[in-house]
Order: sequence, then structure tokens, then C-alpha cells
Amino acid sequence: MNEGGKLLFQRYYKPLVLFSGSMLDDCSFPEDIVQEVFYQFIKNNAYRQLTPEALSTYLFRSVKNACLNRIRDQKEFAQAELLKYDAIEEEATTVSLELIEAIRQAIERLPRKTRMVVMSIVVEGKKYKETAEELGVSVNTVKTLLSGGLKQLRQQFPDSLLLFFILERNNF
Repeated sequence: MNEGGKLLFQRYYKPLVLFSGSMLDDCSFPEDIVQEVFYQFIKNNAYRQLTPEALSTYLFRSVKNACLNRIRDQKEFAQAELLKYDAIEEEATTVSLELIEAIRQAIERLPRKTRMVVMSIVVEGKKYKETAEELGVSVNTVKTLLSGGLKQLRQQFPDSLLLFFILERNNF
């Protein structure tokens, strides 16, 4: 993989895995899906056809489609759910400043270590191990804090897909 591919992978891998995981019930597949999307992206030279502004949308849409294909393969998926995901994606592209501020405030209200973990992993894109070392806790503690933090945020913002789009697109 060339230098540009490595940078692309570093920037988008973790947010795409989190996004993929929010769509799938089975925790073993999100990383596989994201890796396959990156493989196809590079294999098909899709990067040559995209503007830098369209890159994020392309990658998230590709992961979404791969997740929906996986879901369809595993079980029958209701048409209403497909429309819901499209509506969430469309809404995410027209996010209001008030909603962005509400999410920022909700993150600020998280317990200190939970907030630090959410910011480190979701917003800054750091690895679990790196975050654990910075905070002086175990990787399992980081995973637990991240899970709890995202759960609290999802309770306040039920459309978790929208939450991930906002976090990714607005570079908190």
C-alpha cells in the first residue's frame, strides 16, 4: 500500500469500524467489512474518480452498503429499515449547528475518563492500546468506557448512525 493509502486507512479505519459495528449485531464482522471496502477501493482505483470532498461520503456509503448486504445475506431485512438508514444518512448531511452543539455538550457531561476515551478513540482516531497507555488503564477498561460512553450518547441521540456521521464529518 502506498503512503496515501496508509494515511487514508489511518484516518478512516476506526470511524468506519465503529460505524459498521453500529449497524451489525454480530461483533465479529465490522473490521472484515471495512477491510474489504478498502481493498475494493484500492483494487478498483476508485480514488482516482473522487474529489477529496466526496471521499468521506463514498467510504461511509460503501461500508453502509456492505453492511446491508451482509444483513440481507444473514436474514430477511425489512424495506422500512433500508429507508430508515437512507433517511439517517441524508439527515446527517444537513446537520444543524444546534445538534452539533448538543452532542458536544453531551460529550462534555460524560464522566471524565469516559469522555477522554470517547474523544481519543472516536474523535481523534487513536487505537485502544494507545488510549489505554495515555490514561494508565487496561485496554479492556478502555473498551468498557467507550461502550458505556457511546451507550449514553445513543440514549440522548437515538439514531447512532447519525451520531457517527456527525462526529466524523465535524471533526470534534
